[in-house]
Amino acid sequence: MTPIVRTATPGDLDGVIDVLAECSAWLRTKGIVQWPDRFPRARILPAQEAGDLYVVADGSLLVATVTLGWSDPMFWGDRDDAGFIHRLGVRRSHAGLGSGILTWASTEAVARGRRYLCLDCLSTNRRLRRYYEDHGYSVVGESAGPIDHDHTIAHGPWTALLYERPLDPT
Repeated sequence: MTPIVRTATPGDLDGVIDVLAECSAWLRTKGIVQWPDRFPRARILPAQEAGDLYVVADGSLLVATVTLGWSDPMFWGDRDDAGFIHRLGVRRSHAGLGSGILTWASTEAVARGRRYLCLDCLSTNRRLRRYYEDHGYSVVGESAGPIDHDHTIAHGPWTALLYERPLDPT
């Protein structure tokens, strides 16, 4: 089932940060350092202002978030044939929504005439890599984490694997 995904508003920012913080804390219990303990508002705000930040709510509680952008020069260069997923997070109480959010993102990308859905993933996060591979994504490259990236600053050098999934335009 595809969840009801809506564009995030400025009033959703704290809820988005809370969802991502919960995900980060859960990942750490699994020995995975994926994200900061709490993303700074300044890191999330540009996606919201661009209309690329989305949320899923259960009543008044935000339970999931994703950023779906239309360019990602840092990792993917100058591409206009893809949508780019970042910061997909789901509260543990709503585990399982991720698949539906990926389906929603595919539909959005096709509606914009895009032929691929792309994302990057820490090369050391084997669990997440398997999740994306199980959803039809394939590794098409790798990239060293930029020196000025939040993750590099907090945790040192890292490598991202670049995943891509072709989309069916029908």
